[in-house]
Amino acid sequence: MLTDKTNNSLKKFLLYLIVYIFIIIPNSFAEKNLEIKVGILLGFTGVVESLTPSMADSSELAFKELINDKDKDNEISFKIIRADTACDNMKLAKDAAKKIINNGASAIIGAACPNITINIAKEISIPENILMISPADTSNELIELKDDGLIFRTTPSKIRGSKILADITKDRGIRKVAISYSSDKDYKKFADAYRKALDENNIKTSIMLSHNKNTNDYSKHISTLSAAGGDALAVISDLNLGGDQIIKSILDTGMFEIFILNESMIEQNIIDDFKKKDLKKSFGYIQGLPNLGSEKFINLAQKSGVDPFSPYTGESYDAAAIIILSNFAKIFSGNNSIKEVIYSVTNKPGVKIYPGEITKAIKLLREGKSINYEGATNVEFDKFGDTTGSFLEVDLTKGKLKSKKLR
Repeated sequence: MLTDKTNNSLKKFLLYLIVYIFIIIPNSFAEKNLEIKVGILLGFTGVVESLTPSMADSSELAFKELINDKDKDNEISFKIIRADTACDNMKLAKDAAKKIINNGASAIIGAACPNITINIAKEISIPENILMISPADTSNELIELKDDGLIFRTTPSKIRGSKILADITKDRGIRKVAISYSSDKDYKKFADAYRKALDENNIKTSIMLSHNKNTNDYSKHISTLSAAGGDALAVISDLNLGGDQIIKSILDTGMFEIFILNESMIEQNIIDDFKKKDLKKSFGYIQGLPNLGSEKFINLAQKSGVDPFSPYTGESYDAAAIIILSNFAKIFSGNNSIKEVIYSVTNKPGVKIYPGEITKAIKLLREGKSINYEGATNVEFDKFGDTTGSFLEVDLTKGKLKSKKLR
């Protein structure tokens, strides 16, 4: 017959056994096999649909590095959920964001279009404590957003881009500029910031005139620009928003010979379209090139069939890589503050990490070492979650894109 003491000991043993089997073992297993869901929230349809496939594929390159890793016993695996915002469809975008979060995502790569990003952040992602890293939103409003450290972006703000373009304009000896900008709200803000930066550089703006994407005849628009005159015409737009049509119409009239272009106007399509038409001394900038990280990204992307020169592809890869590394850092460091962890893996000091080196970075984090993720675009976050980025001044002449100067 069991004594009371023996009986109590047996009860305690059985209790410990139950706890171990049903709580400790499952939790230990979960820590070693944690699945994290990440949303890719971009404009797969709509005005930026030509850019989005390369951006999304570039993001997924980072996750594929884990899948192809010889060490399959990583603590975390990732599941990707794609969703469409159509860029400018607010209802569709909000429904898409809710779908991603309802499916268990803890982080979102996106959005790309400013009005969409800030509204989803305010109304959905921040209240739900969801991390968002935009690879393409350049709006100034994000700087002032009270985001609880949950909103980052891997592309510089418009303020930075517009100042760079104005500085390039000054260095080219341009004294008077006519500006044609897309009626899209995003480009209007860029044009305003560019004009202000031109003023600061003592460059006169002869006219600022908006253009619409659904216009069949730009003759009146062209006549007004021509009457105002200038040493050059700045086309602040996108190839899908009428920017290419403005250039074609101007070339037909010969009223301007020099075109100043923002990054969204500089992609392979415009190079192909104007191979037989000399853009002469036209210029602009693209982001993130060249550096060691960008060279590694170009090689990685091309081997995977992704266009590394399409706008925001490097930034999209970096957004995904940062999400991956910050989640591993959380596990190894025990720090649950996503903001602090992101700064710890992206900013100095630490071993520099470039595209194609995600598994190397995870190994270093596992060993308790610090990393400095520079990525494809030389990522370094400021206190607002913005990156200063790097800008490459380029010439477009006789259908060719030529690098000039890194800024």
